Amino acid sequence: MMFKDMSGNYPDCIVTYCNFEKYLAKYDDVECGFYFGYNSRKHSVINEQMKEKFSSLIYFNQEQPCAYHSEAEGGMSSDVEGLFTDIYTICPHTADWNNKVFNEGEKKFKPILFPIDREYIIHADEKKWDTVFYGSVCGREHAEAIDIISKFKYRFMTLGYGYWNPNEPLDNIKRTASLVTDINIHTFEKWKILSETKVLPIYNQLYIHDEHIANIKKYERWEENAAWSHLDEKIVPQLKPRVTEAALFKILMLVKRDPWNLIEQWFEPDKDFIYFDSNGELEDLIRETTTNMDKYQHIVDSAHEKAYDNYTTEPLFDMIIKNRRML
Repeated sequence: MMFKDMSGNYPDCIVTYCNFEKYLAKYDDVECGFYFGYNSRKHSVINEQMKEKFSSLIYFNQEQPCAYHSEAEGGMSSDVEGLFTDIYTICPHTADWNNKVFNEGEKKFKPILFPIDREYIIHADEKKWDTVFYGSVCGREHAEAIDIISKFKYRFMTLGYGYWNPNEPLDNIKRTASLVTDINIHTFEKWKILSETKVLPIYNQLYIHDEHIANIKKYERWEENAAWSHLDEKIVPQLKPRVTEAALFKILMLVKRDPWNLIEQWFEPDKDFIYFDSNGELEDLIRETTTNMDKYQHIVDSAHEKAYDNYTTEPLFDMIIKNRRML
């Protein structure tokens, strides 16, 4: 049985297209309840009913480590009340920390990445765009990257300026805003553009503010979470949905190397994606790869095959249920 509440998620976000519901019927023999959506865990009456009906409750948690930026949300994200038997999170370091600090080493928290159901995968006949950037401008690196991609055939897609929350003053924010090509377009339109794109710069980190750091440091043994090892630089790891999307829509992933490199849990460097170490390298890397795509097509194909076979909704859901059966 699934309980779903997407009211706390971004509108039209990627998790809308996981389609876990399609695959529940395969597992009638597994007695468990599955929670999906940011606010699904916030219904006390339903929680009591689910606990009475099922011995196992599974939660797909896509907000770690961001939840700990708020003093109110972190305890719920760590499930300190013990509602769930299994929690799948996109942050392996926060999973390890929760298991150690709150669960006496029991592997209650497990890493996962954002899946997309196979029915939504499309491939364009022509790659019209050299590169794209989509999302919010949250730090100087983002603004620099947008300036760089604007030198090519590019698209810059964003939900809207109201979602931008840079963690430091940006001198040329008006110029960055002037480079936007698409605002708040539907996910299907975004995926069409992605399918027509050659390469995608990916930054798997989040740029945080002083108040976020203050809240993080209120949590028990916070310093034991490797995700918080670089708070002095105001960054934490965050595996982006762009990784799954790029692999499935056959875009060459150009990934900014960072202190955590979470992508390596799922994909292999130089086989499935290419690292760059600074934005100073990015322009030359985009020019080299987009000019010589045949040379890099084997990397695109490897990432696509791996993602299609293992990281789309059906195989990931199979893995979740298999893990529950083994316990």
